[in-house]
Amino acid sequence: MHMANELLSVPVATGAMAVAGTGLGWICRKVRQEIVFEKIALMGVLGAFVFAAQMVNFQLPLMPGTSGHLIGAVFLAVMLGPHLAVIVLSSVVIVQCLLFQDGGLLAIGCNIVNIAIVPSYVGYFVYRTVVSERKNKVRLFIAAIVACVFAAEAGSALVVVEAIISKILLVPVGTFLATMAGVHLLVGIMEGLITAAILSYLTAVRPDLIEGMTGEGMFSRKAAVLSLVVITILTAAGFSLLASSKPDGLEWSYLERPDQSDFKPLIANDDPRIKSADELHSKIALMPDYTTRGASEEHPVSAGWTSLAGIVGSMVCMGLIWLSAKLLGPTKTAA
Repeated sequence: MHMANELLSVPVATGAMAVAGTGLGWICRKVRQEIVFEKIALMGVLGAFVFAAQMVNFQLPLMPGTSGHLIGAVFLAVMLGPHLAVIVLSSVVIVQCLLFQDGGLLAIGCNIVNIAIVPSYVGYFVYRTVVSERKNKVRLFIAAIVACVFAAEAGSALVVVEAIISKILLVPVGTFLATMAGVHLLVGIMEGLITAAILSYLTAVRPDLIEGMTGEGMFSRKAAVLSLVVITILTAAGFSLLASSKPDGLEWSYLERPDQSDFKPLIANDDPRIKSADELHSKIALMPDYTTRGASEEHPVSAGWTSLAGIVGSMVCMGLIWLSAKLLGPTKTAA
């Protein structure tokens, strides 16, 4: 659901950057007392995992021409609480944009709002509402799915709103909104199933890793975190090679539908500043589209580049999150 520059006007993109910056500034002040020493390593590992997981696009059921991927907002919010989830996921979005040209340079504010801020809070609120005080496995499983659906729909609705304000749509608003809502309903359900599976695993091996839960599992805390590191490496270096090549839900909704040969883009944006931003972005991104510069359908590179990009991106995310957490000033350990 990473927005490209072409979906936005420059004023809307600039305004979203201001909103994202203000929101992150407020959140950073709020989390100073939440970032205890024990959480720093977990934050970095979870951020690396979400980065790797977002590389694995899965084909959507009932829609053979499109794909989706984990957003991670609900998973992070359940694990860390919504404030820390926003910090972690914003770091992932920034690395994806600047290093891999995933999401437009001008659209980075919108992507932080749509992917990190709003889904984290919406998803956490829905999750807590469904789970209530009775945290059994069935309720956790249902809550994760419902929360992921609401989070995905909230983020996709914001994309529609931002496109409307930017005045780039060539079709009625209802058409674009219905398409986005339908696609991201499937994305949310799929993400919910994945999130529920991961949370079920963590509940079994180390429940106290999850925010608000207590008790010991089969693994020590250190062993459980290490298992997440192993899963992250396997996902980044291996599962990423199995990702679907179909366009993701957002691209399918407005730009490209391989299953419909007569499809035409639903937007038009002729602002030369958008083109200039894209050109600048292609120059500063070190591994555009998770591969090497100059790669194309005519000049493909080995699959090893994708694995390398997954490992490098995960490590950079982990480092950025650790640095951010330490700069925010953890001064005490958990009780």
